[in-house]
Amino acid sequence: MEQRIIELIGELKKDSALADRLTPQSSILKDSGMESLLITHFILRVEDEFGVEIDFDTFDLSHLDSIASFCGYIRQHLPETAESGR
Repeated sequence: MEQRIIELIGELKKDSALADRLTPQSSILKDSGMESLLITHFILRVEDEFGVEIDFDTFDLSHLDSIASFCGYIRQHLPETAESGR
């Protein structure tokens, strides 16, 4: 999942080299260079890509501190995880 998130960031930024520089520890906010509008597009793409709905009542900007942290949040909200009682 981390690699696909990195690829999505590179696609949205239209910078294929960015994907080579990002790691699971990279900050989505600081290291990707995405501004707020692009972050919104990113979240929408993640929802479509992984079939998950991000609940903004539980979502916090700290989930964007790293790609790994964001992926952890997404994994908790995947449909099959929710059905199995997490």
